[in-house]
Formats: sequence, structure tokens, C-alpha cells
Amino acid sequence: MSINYFKSALLHHSKGNWNKAKEIYEHILKMEPNNYPVLQNYGPLLCQLREYKLAKNIFEKSLKIKPQDPLLLYNYGKFYHDQKIFDEAIIFYKKSFKIEPKNNFSMYNIGNIYFELNKLDLAISAYRDSLKTNPKNFLAHNNLANSLKNTGNFKEAIQYYKSSLKLKNDYPDIHLNYATQLLKLENFEEGFEEYEWRKKSKSFLDYINYNKLNLKSKEWSGENLQDKKLLVISEQGIGDLIQFSRYLFELKKEKVKIIIYLKSKKFSHFFDNKIFDIVFEGKDIPDHDYHVHLLSILKIFNKKNKLFINPVNFFQKNEKAQIKWNKLLLNHTGIKIGINCKTSLLKKNIPINFFIDLASTFDFKFIMLEKNFSSEKLKNSKNILFFQEMDSSNDAFIDSIEIIKQLDLVITSDTSIAHLSATLGIKTWIVLPFVSDWRWFQDKKKTKWYKNVTLYKSQKIDDWNKPFKEIELDLKNKFS
Repeated sequence: MSINYFKSALLHHSKGNWNKAKEIYEHILKMEPNNYPVLQNYGPLLCQLREYKLAKNIFEKSLKIKPQDPLLLYNYGKFYHDQKIFDEAIIFYKKSFKIEPKNNFSMYNIGNIYFELNKLDLAISAYRDSLKTNPKNFLAHNNLANSLKNTGNFKEAIQYYKSSLKLKNDYPDIHLNYATQLLKLENFEEGFEEYEWRKKSKSFLDYINYNKLNLKSKEWSGENLQDKKLLVISEQGIGDLIQFSRYLFELKKEKVKIIIYLKSKKFSHFFDNKIFDIVFEGKDIPDHDYHVHLLSILKIFNKKNKLFINPVNFFQKNEKAQIKWNKLLLNHTGIKIGINCKTSLLKKNIPINFFIDLASTFDFKFIMLEKNFSSEKLKNSKNILFFQEMDSSNDAFIDSIEIIKQLDLVITSDTSIAHLSATLGIKTWIVLPFVSDWRWFQDKKKTKWYKNVTLYKSQKIDDWNKPFKEIELDLKNKFS
């Protein structure tokens, strides 16, 4: 084998020219079918090309030549890992780690598998073992912190985020994880400062859209805004827009002209265009003096000791929708309670059977506020109503707003419906998972954001029994 020819294949491989590298590896193997250095690189390349059937053959052939090669065992583990065949992946990762633990990422990857499977105790154990032999793996520090956070061990999580940042201080995702943990513990000054790193993180949902704006204006950091024009960039979820728009009305007191940049036209009807200028993706952004992300305003208001201000019911009245839902709900007399079990994160959805069981205990009318819900799931429930036509227009929440206005209570998962209901002034009960979003802090029942909201928190991972038992009792007491 020509060493230079093999080096050429490795170079193509490292630069991402995978098909060219494959061509050279295969050419060498035709002449030297048992050439181990080529086989050792050819197998992982086939995985990158997702040619898993051929890759498996290469790994098996390589194992017959060198069954105790830790790198080969690691790559074979990754072969299974990439295909989510986790049991086999763990077997080969463990074999690799046992032979050569130093600087071996096998135990780190086992931690990642257990984290994905939500087996957090096993993930924590694997990450700790990884760090014993490879303490400079900053991602292991970060992922261990994530695992600790998800078991409710917030203080130790903080320590591992810090140790991760000592090793890699320019990694945005670690700063972002650290920020949300600080905010969860109500360390607002440092937390909001760290939260600014989200704008540099490619895992931040709005990273690409923000950079596409190519703004030349100065970012607002609390300067006097009187007679100025401020561009406010909405970000993240619709719940964030609803919850934090309260600050825009407070800013208006400074005689500033506010331009709101929305992700989509379907949210523009929320705001009174006599108060704000509204633009959205695809539209030209008017001249302005400063720009600011919506959630960056929290940092500025916190410095002024005005973080927790009252929400503003800014939703515009839609007379047509109001008349429609007045008629549709007219015959449904008595107590009416809105429900929603879906969140933006699948693993934090509340199983519908908890709401069905709750509804069966009462004579109230429960109204499903979830769009595109499968009514088939409700066939055994007589007092849960679902309206197929709800929010079928291009404008978001047109129907939900008018329905919620007529309700006595909303019981919901942590989603935009919660913020919509609370902002409309309706009594709202929010059911939270064991480890909830930072904005709910660690308060057991109340929240500083809304006076009309009660929180019901799970006490264990994936255990909704306790909060729903509390809700059942509170419903009996409230509407006895």
C-alpha cells in the first residue's frame, strides 16, 4: 500500500470529502483486503455515509483481526449509538473503556444514552466515571450538570456548569444552561447576564433569524428612550411574547416609539397598531435608534428593580369571534373549565387520561383548548367538549381568546395557553413537571408573574398523580 495514497484518503475523510475517501479506501482494500489501518477508518466512514449494512461487515471483519482494539470497539459502539440501538452500543462502549479508560469518550457517550432515555441516575453515574479518567471533557461537566438539574439537584448542577465553563468559557450552550439554572434559583443579576449568550448559540431557535436581520443599530442597554425609536425583536415561543409584552407598555411611558418585530403575521392582531408599529418576517424594518430582544428587556428592568410588574391584557377584541362563541357556548350552562395537556416539549406533555379522570368526577363542562386535538381520545368522556373549528384561521388564538373569556377556570400544562389565560385575567391553574422551566422558580404554589395563577408541581419525574389529586380537592373546595 502506498502510504501517500492512504494519507490522501485520510485527508479527504477529514475534510468531509467522504465519497472520494471511500473510493480510495475501497481501491486499497481490493489489493489488501485485510489492511487494518484502512479497515479501521473505512468502517466509521461508512457510518457517516449511513451505509450501515456494509459498515457492520467491516466492523465484524476488523474485530476478527484485532478484537481488543479500544478504538475499534469505541467506533463499533458509536455505530450502534447512531442507529439508536442502545443496548449494543453500551456493550461495546464498556469494552472499549475497560481496555483503555484514559481519554476515552465511551463512558461519556453511555451517559448521553442514559440521558436520552431519561435514566438520569445511570447518566449521572456514567458521567462521573467519565470525568474520573478524562476530567478535561468540558461537555461531560455540562451534561452531568444537565442531568443533576433534571433530578432537582440544582446546587450541584451549578458547580458543574462552573467547572465546564472553566474548561471552555467561549461555549455558548454551557453559558445558556448555566443561565437558566441561575434564573431558576432567582439569581437574576448573573442569570440574565449569562442569558445573553443565547444569541450566540446555534441551538437557540432564533439564532439564524436574528443574524439574517443584519441590524446596524445599537443594542439598547437601558439608555434614555424619550423621543427615540426602539425595535423590539420577539423571540422563542408565543408564550414568551404574551408573558413579556407587559414591559412594552411600561416602556411606552417614556414617550418612545416602539416597533415590534414578530416572527409571523399571524400574531400581529394581538397588538393595537395605534400604540405600536408592527413588522414581521419578510417586511422591511423601519429606521430606528436602538434594537433589543424581548427577553433582554428583563435584564434591564431587573437592574431598575422593576422585574415583576403586572401583566397587561393587550389582546384586541374580535367582535365576530365573540358573537360566534357566545352562541356556541350559550347552551353549555354551569361551571366551564378550559383544559390543555400539550406542551412544546413532547416529554412534558400531560397524558390526557388525567384530565378525563378529573372530568369524570364533576358535573362541570370541560372545554379542550388544544388545537388539532384528536377527538377520538375523548369518546369515553361525556363532559369534555372539543370544537374542531377552533383556531382554524390564519390568525393565532382568535377563537381561544373568546372562549377563555367565558370560562370560570383554565387548567393547563406549561404552554402558551397558560400565559394567554393568565393575561386575560382568568383564574389559571398550571400543572408543572418535576423540573419546570426557569420562569416558575421554586415557589410551590404562587408565581410572581401573575396574581391569578396557581402552580401544581409534580413531586417525581413523570408522576402527575399528586398534582391532579390536589387539583381535584381544590375544585371541590372552590365550586362546592
